[in-house]
Amino acid sequence: MDNPNKIEQFKLKDGRVVQLKRITKEDYENEESYIFVHNWLHQINKYLALEFKESNLERNKKGFMQMLSNTESLFVVGAIFEEKIIAQSSLELNTMSKKHKHIGTWGIAIHPNFQNQGLGIKLLKELERIAEKKGIKKLETSFYEGNNSAKRLYVEKLGYKIEGRQKFGVRLKDGTYTDKVLIGKILDESIISNK
Repeated sequence: MDNPNKIEQFKLKDGRVVQLKRITKEDYENEESYIFVHNWLHQINKYLALEFKESNLERNKKGFMQMLSNTESLFVVGAIFEEKIIAQSSLELNTMSKKHKHIGTWGIAIHPNFQNQGLGIKLLKELERIAEKKGIKKLETSFYEGNNSAKRLYVEKLGYKIEGRQKFGVRLKDGTYTDKVLIGKILDESIISNK
């Protein structure tokens, strides 16, 4: 899926079929494409780092489009259903620091109507495949305490290990604070013997 034009079919648990592909700026040329994604991101906003409020639409779009321009160190794999992007996962490579070049970070978001359908596992396994191909030895990400779906998917199903916590690292929309849970997964065991 490194090739932006490659499309793979994936059948969800409920029988719907989505197309998986590398997402590029061209996928957002139509103004309505980004608005659709922004709207469903707003629905799942509780556990996302950015706030997807209507008032932030243009600022978020500008930042996202700049991010998509970085095709050397950012890989975005998405799922499309009925010509609309319903899921996105991203892998960011550390190209600026030699000391951290072996580590990739990722994020994922799925439209609420497509969650718990096997799509998260499929997208994250694709990111892991791309990471291994790019020489990444370890993947890292985080989730907010209380996001039990994320914990179940990342830790229980995909084998990520909890590596630490940033106590009260996140202020939620309701004004309360929660921990940011730091997780990682070794892709290449050779780094363990190199300690």
